[in-house]
Amino acid sequence: MKQKSDPNIPIIIIDDEPGILFLHELMLTESNISNQLYSFYNPIEGLDFIRKTVSENKYILVLLDINMPLMNGWEILEKLDELKIADQVNVIMATSSIQKSDKEKSQKYNTVKMYLEKPIDLEDCQLIKGLLLGMK
Repeated sequence: MKQKSDPNIPIIIIDDEPGILFLHELMLTESNISNQLYSFYNPIEGLDFIRKTVSENKYILVLLDINMPLMNGWEILEKLDELKIADQVNVIMATSSIQKSDKEKSQKYNTVKMYLEKPIDLEDCQLIKGLLLGMK
């Protein structure tokens, strides 16, 4: 039986690499995960969008890179904690970092549900679908 995720849960992708943004959008679209995909090259704009979106939605999912200019993924996670919206925001770290210390650090944040090496692929999208089904 094919699992169907909720197409109404917004997914926000924050990554400073245009090629990765394109690829992640493509994978998520091909997987029919959500009809609400938003991509941000600028992490500050992405964080602002999360703030606005969280007030309109019960749950949102964020694919977040770690190493970015202006604001890195850790700083965004800290801001999310400060905003006290952890029960609405689920984060998947999608990063090129294979550092064990980064993976361990990500587990200290309640909002982080998964740590994936980028670029994500169709197999990763199945894991994401499972996460979305658990958010309902």
